[in-house]
Amino acid sequence: MYRLTIACAFIVGIFYNAKGQSCDINGKKHYDFQDVTLILDKNQCNSCHFKGSQQSNWSYQSYSSVFIETECNTPVINRGKPNESLLIDKLNGGPTLCGNAMPLGQNKINDADLLIIENWIEFGAPEYCIPVYEEVREILVSNKCQGCHSDHNSWSFDTYASIFIKPNSSDCSDPEIKEFSASESLLYKKIAGQTGNICGEVMLVDNNRMSESEITKIRDWINAGAPEFAKALPVTLTLFTTENIDNQEILLMWKTTSEVNTSHFIIEYSMDGIHYSALKSFPGAGSSGGTYTFVHENVNVGFNYYRLQIVDYDNSFNYSPIRVERINNNDEILRIYPIPAMNNETFTIEWYPIDGREKVRVNIMDITGKICQEYILNNGLNSYTFQHLKSGIYYISVEDYNFQRIVRKFVVLER
Repeated sequence: MYRLTIACAFIVGIFYNAKGQSCDINGKKHYDFQDVTLILDKNQCNSCHFKGSQQSNWSYQSYSSVFIETECNTPVINRGKPNESLLIDKLNGGPTLCGNAMPLGQNKINDADLLIIENWIEFGAPEYCIPVYEEVREILVSNKCQGCHSDHNSWSFDTYASIFIKPNSSDCSDPEIKEFSASESLLYKKIAGQTGNICGEVMLVDNNRMSESEITKIRDWINAGAPEFAKALPVTLTLFTTENIDNQEILLMWKTTSEVNTSHFIIEYSMDGIHYSALKSFPGAGSSGGTYTFVHENVNVGFNYYRLQIVDYDNSFNYSPIRVERINNNDEILRIYPIPAMNNETFTIEWYPIDGREKVRVNIMDITGKICQEYILNNGLNSYTFQHLKSGIYYISVEDYNFQRIVRKFVVLER
């Protein structure tokens, strides 16, 4: 599958400059909630994810609904961290940590659309276009906030640095502004009028709240990392692709049009999407950017995960979004290791079905056929811990695509 992406930047608090983005702040562009809903609708996600659905309690029919807690106990959207968001986990083509992949079936969201959603989350998942500090300051001034916040004993918004400083006289434990989390920021709580959940008085204008649009702008600004201004892009990726070549190898390609202070790129690889190791390093091409390719040979059957570590000259680094390619297998694969397995220690079950099923129930049986333990097995690598098993011979059993049982024998020992 050929993965064509649009412009992408990987620094928190900067703005992307990609064609088609609906928001433009000081010439820097990014996406908003409406862009994301259009993509999800186009991929028919609304067939399962709507208010009142029996299939899922998560929906995107309103901005607030996308942030509700689900039965997965994992944030669907983790502002500023697309690779830690369940929505991306469900969309990126690999096995999902909870529930079913999106969209259902063998269809996958295309890479350009996936990157838009990743970029949106990277910038704090704003509902509307993100303002910058000067616009926020103007909102506070127009609402006469300087009347109470002007002397050295009170919180000040006179300068960008001062808005983060809590005055010594404050008895409040909440930070004035917590980047990427308006709900934990005292400023937002006070202007939103959350009377039962704030320290001190709400911030009113002639005994009234600010307008909803002004409150929303400040909320989106904080959730975007409270940026001072739209900065220049340190790295602009105009292409980032992975391609499965005949189920034998995977081609990676990326292209940059700008590299400011970029020392090198490291391709990192994982078989489980959790534990990554360095695969290959490439020196940066310089400020004008360049094109990079790499062929990963002798790849493993199943899901293969890739990301770029983008390293600056001061050794600071950022990660690209994750890309997933699957190498198909001709036979059902079921392995358990290490053997012998140790009681109360972690072991791995590797399962790759022919028919692409995402999950199956696995039974651990003793030599009499008695089921001792049960697990839900995901397509790919799975880590578990045997508990309360006596030393001896056991069997692991799953159902294949023909509804037949696949059985493997293994040994459990006490440490």
